[in-house]
Amino acid sequence: MKCLLLPMLFLGQLTAHCAARHIANGMEGLEGHIPRQREVARFMQHQVQASNFTTSESLQRLRAHRAEDVRKGFQHAWRAYKKYAFGADEINPLTLEPVTTRNGWGATLVDALDTIYIMGLHDEFSEAADKVSQINFDKNDGEPSKVFETNIRYIGGLISAYELSGNRMFLKQATALADIMLEAFDTKTGIPWQMWDVQTGTGSSETGPPTLNNLAEVGSYQLEFFRLSQLTHDPTYHNAAQRVYDVILDRNEPRKGTVYSVPGLYPVFLDINTGKFINGKPNLGGGSDSFYEYLIKTWALSGFRLQRNLDMWLESLHSIKKYIFTRGSDRRLYMAVGDDDGLDSISDTFTCFFPGTLALASRLLNDTETLNTAHELLMSSYNTFSRMPTHIGPENFGFLPAGDDDSDLLESQRSEIKKYGFYLDHPYYLMRPEVIESIFYFYRITGEERYADWIWEIWQSIKANCAVDGGFAGLRDVRLGRRGGLVGKQESFVFSETFKYIYLAFASPDVISLDDYVFSTEGHPFKRSIPFNGTF
Repeated sequence: MKCLLLPMLFLGQLTAHCAARHIANGMEGLEGHIPRQREVARFMQHQVQASNFTTSESLQRLRAHRAEDVRKGFQHAWRAYKKYAFGADEINPLTLEPVTTRNGWGATLVDALDTIYIMGLHDEFSEAADKVSQINFDKNDGEPSKVFETNIRYIGGLISAYELSGNRMFLKQATALADIMLEAFDTKTGIPWQMWDVQTGTGSSETGPPTLNNLAEVGSYQLEFFRLSQLTHDPTYHNAAQRVYDVILDRNEPRKGTVYSVPGLYPVFLDINTGKFINGKPNLGGGSDSFYEYLIKTWALSGFRLQRNLDMWLESLHSIKKYIFTRGSDRRLYMAVGDDDGLDSISDTFTCFFPGTLALASRLLNDTETLNTAHELLMSSYNTFSRMPTHIGPENFGFLPAGDDDSDLLESQRSEIKKYGFYLDHPYYLMRPEVIESIFYFYRITGEERYADWIWEIWQSIKANCAVDGGFAGLRDVRLGRRGGLVGKQESFVFSETFKYIYLAFASPDVISLDDYVFSTEGHPFKRSIPFNGTF
């Protein structure tokens, strides 16, 4: 078994603590409760996916046609990547030039693997696998690795490709890269550096003080590292990820009037050397989003045995409902930024993942009331797309809370609120998947065809506005579409998330069923069927 390079003080405490309990870190809840088999069995009985999907021959033909159309769109983008940038991190879809953004290891190559497999593109998968086998993670482009992105795009992509295909090369590569990234957890607290140079063995932050990191980028290893520990029978990875929760809970006590004032509603930024929060109002957007997502999803992946994950989720959700969910002047339910000290009525497209995750949680917990709340959030998220002339939504948007006056807003913002119900803060679109993802969850959970139709409308708009010779470009302004100018950016998540969720909305519902898989924050499906009894 590998020895994680945690500081000796914490390593000794952690080893003694775990040895005394003989259970995996995280199985003991916030109040000391360890789930019993009958509790686990009860959760196992909760069905996530609907069982009432329409099965008429005409609808099946329509769905097959739509799935094939999405598949062709993916193949169009993949052919351009293979021709002009195969093995590079990205392709600029406008200039057709290869782009290095994620250490030059081939982010698009790895991130796209499971989508290629799910779409049944056998030749493309075989060629991609050969290329992946040649990656040397000990070498990079000379720039530090963003540890969070390396985990969700590379390690997650490799694990999913292994689970789907059974090719152990993918698991070998995932383990090799995870072992390198574990070095980034060698800090005073065990909370990882934000950036890690694999060649010099030094850590840093992307911007700001060297020991700065954010909530999402310390709390989005738990899913991938749990599964890697299961597959390798080595608890090192799981313990490293769970250690983050240990420190956050131990070093931060919610206290009114401080930066962390509401239980479970965590500030965005923290210092990895102290483990304490620094600043950043709580929110569900960029910098925070996947921390909350992984609380509930890792619990589900563990077969409902990581009780602390569930307890933290429930505590956070209680506070989120009280302080983050806010009615707008259009009576829709929005996700704001704030806590008990007030809120900012601004949001971003990243928050739009939450309706889908909340819907998933509602089915895992058999909570109809929460599903209804999730649907309200979905409607405000989808509204940012459906109200635009292009049927494509902006990166950031703001709203006017119900009962507030609009005197602090610009005239243009007041005008857009009157027209759309919200105003556009950053009007560009970079092919992000979050709205599509949440609609997909509602389709699979309810079986209602209207959600698949919504995704089809968005896909038609993406083709009309974003398709270019090199794949799919971004839009500078979703109010203007293609005529407003294109952005030469096509990140790897376009292949791992955007295409996957669109395709799965039209594939047979038993393809990557939500009762059989849990999706990572990067859209990589992990099997729920691998048993876990508390040991690896």
